[in-house]
Parts: sequence; C-alpha cells; structure tokens
Amino acid sequence: MRNTLAAIMLLILAGCGPYMNGTDYLPTLEYTPVSSNSWGIFIPPKNTQRTKYDISYLPQFFPADDKNGLIWGGWFNYFYAKYANDSNAPLALWVRFPHVFGTWKTTGGDFWGNRVESAPTNNVELCNKKCFGVEISTNAVDMDFDTRGVFLMKDTEIIRGDLIALNKGFLCKDPGLLDKGIYNLSDPKTIALMQFKRYPKDSLSYPSFGFKFPLDCWDIENTVLVISGFTYKGKPIPPLKVRLNYTDLSQVPGYEGPPATQQAQ
Repeated sequence: MRNTLAAIMLLILAGCGPYMNGTDYLPTLEYTPVSSNSWGIFIPPKNTQRTKYDISYLPQFFPADDKNGLIWGGWFNYFYAKYANDSNAPLALWVRFPHVFGTWKTTGGDFWGNRVESAPTNNVELCNKKCFGVEISTNAVDMDFDTRGVFLMKDTEIIRGDLIALNKGFLCKDPGLLDKGIYNLSDPKTIALMQFKRYPKDSLSYPSFGFKFPLDCWDIENTVLVISGFTYKGKPIPPLKVRLNYTDLSQVPGYEGPPATQQAQ
C-alpha cells in the first residue's frame, strides 16, 4: 500500500497527476450614472480579470487591503463614488453587489489523460434566490445617513429592502435585521455596528451598510439604484442614481424577457 501511495505521489510531483481548471460563468454589472449631481463615479475597467486585491480607486478612504473581507461575488461587481461639492466634508462610497448570479465550471484530466469536465452550475434554481444584496461602505465623515433613502427603482416602481447587519454573517443567509433610521457616519457606535468584516479583530475604521432586496437575479436588469438620505449640517446631499445592467444578459439562466437593455435611458 505504501509503495502504491509513493508511486502516486511521484506521478503528481512529475506533473502526471490529475489537474482541474476553473471557468467563471459570472455575469457582471455595468453602472451608468443617471445624473451627476456633483457625484464622481469610479468604475473598474470592463473585460478584465479582477480579484479582490485590485487597488482601490479611493485608497485614502478604502485601502485595498480592506477587500480581504469580501465574499466572492463582491470581487467582480463594485464601484466607487465621491461627492465633492463641499470640500470641507467629502463623502466617499464603496458600493458592492456580492449576490449577483455567479457559477463555476471545472475542467481537467485524470491520471490516464482522460478529459474530466463538470456541468456548469448555471441552472435556474441558483438564480431564484429572492435576494439581491447591496453593500455600501462610507467614509467616517460627520454626516447623518437616513438608511430609508436607499432603494431600487424598476420603471416607476420603488423597491425597498431590509437593512442587514453585515457583521453577523452572509447577507442572504440568516442575516441579522437592523432598524432603518438615521445614523451618524462618524459615530463610533455606528462604525462598530456597521461592519462587513466577519471577524471583530478585522474591524474597519468606517461603517458599511447592507441592504437586502427581494429580487431574483434576472430582476436586476435595467434597475436604478438610488442612494440618498445623506445630510451635512442640516443640508441634504443630492442623491446618487446609478442604472444597473448586465454586461451579458444571455449568461443569466432562465431569463425570459426583453433583450439586454444596456443602452436604455
């Protein structure tokens, strides 16, 4: 038996063992600002392979190392935004979409050179989660944030979601619910409560708010994310409105609807 195991180990070390490669089936999102309102949007380049270790667009607020706490889907679907109309109180956002539909397929070979390929897990059941998650990190600026100002719009329909405690676990699995209301972004209590890291030792110096919407993955196409509710010294900050579209709607399994609407206004 030991001789057999030793022979197998020698084959693996010699490069003759089984190998497996992964292929992503991950529909990513495109982000189109509906109106600027003094907001600047920073979007990752299209058609490039990205990982959570990519540099941050706003490292002075969100260092690249902070991406270590992201779950897999969040590596690919995110953007940054900054409101710079008032230089005395810059407001920065890091917006992530960790639960956009994603799948994985493996290919490879066995000891004897036979091709091994798993079926892609892009089936409809995985898309029917009724959970579209949005995570919003802000810098610790002395502003008030009414979390009721975050919602989605589908045509004229307003879709509201739950406020989730991201430090309690995964956003779509047994999340802790929080009360919507007004939170000061620089308050240590807000920062301690609103963390997306899963371990207290990794707590960050800024708050992160989680929102869960009752949508299937194909419902996301051509929605508008509205992020509002920020107030500085009693003065409201204009809302940020961003249209969401898949880069390739055909990758979403079981989608039955109009063609991709990336150019819709």
